[in-house]
Amino acid sequence: MIICADDFGIAADVDQSILTLAAEQKISAVSVMAALLPGPTPALQALFQRRATLDIGLHLMLTAPAAPSGAAGADSLCAQGCYPSLAALLQRSLLRRVSARDARRQIAAQYQRFVERCGCTPDFMDGHLHVHQFPGIRDGLLEFLLPLPPEARPYIRNTYEPLPALLRRGVAPLKSFGIGWFGRTLQRRLRPLGLRTNTGFGGICDYRRWRDYPLFLQRFIQGAQHPNSLIMVHPGLQEPWRLAEYTGLRQTTFPPNQPARFR
Repeated sequence: MIICADDFGIAADVDQSILTLAAEQKISAVSVMAALLPGPTPALQALFQRRATLDIGLHLMLTAPAAPSGAAGADSLCAQGCYPSLAALLQRSLLRRVSARDARRQIAAQYQRFVERCGCTPDFMDGHLHVHQFPGIRDGLLEFLLPLPPEARPYIRNTYEPLPALLRRGVAPLKSFGIGWFGRTLQRRLRPLGLRTNTGFGGICDYRRWRDYPLFLQRFIQGAQHPNSLIMVHPGLQEPWRLAEYTGLRQTTFPPNQPARFR
């Protein structure tokens, strides 16, 4: 079971909460927003001191307010040189108006930014708001990954969980199904190509019900039946819903040898 903390780099309180959880071995993966990092910050350096027990990955940002990096002029993903809102990007993707070539270029630029900031390649890749799974973008992601040497290819997050499992869990099943639909397609494309991905996914919930997060977390853990089941978390110290996740993780007693890195 992998516990992956997202959004490292978005705010100082988020970074601090993730560093605390890493020190307490409550998480086993961290997704870094390289697009927001001005350089190898002290928080990032502190994170890499924990790399012996963490997978550290690239959290692709392809929506506002992130700014494109390494791209000149407009393309099908960032018209007028700016990334769109989530709703606009989803609409454009569903209408097949995002080209794989443009997506690949944006992904490559953020991958290079990660390497420059972190001094290494990412262990895994995923997308802020799961946009790496959208049509067009996932095609560009595959085009970027396949030329990499096999031993250097990161594992890729997918959000798929079977509908019966979502209904049994009872945590935002419709929301989870909608997000997981894109993950199912991505998973089906990754595996025949020999690209590694998680089996099982949890962490999607109604953030307005943040007071219920301890219950949600227990249900996510109970549903993690595979060693590479991945539970996404969003800890922080300021926003109530992030603070609830941070506190819930610190108070949780995990099974022996869990959470673990990707196997």
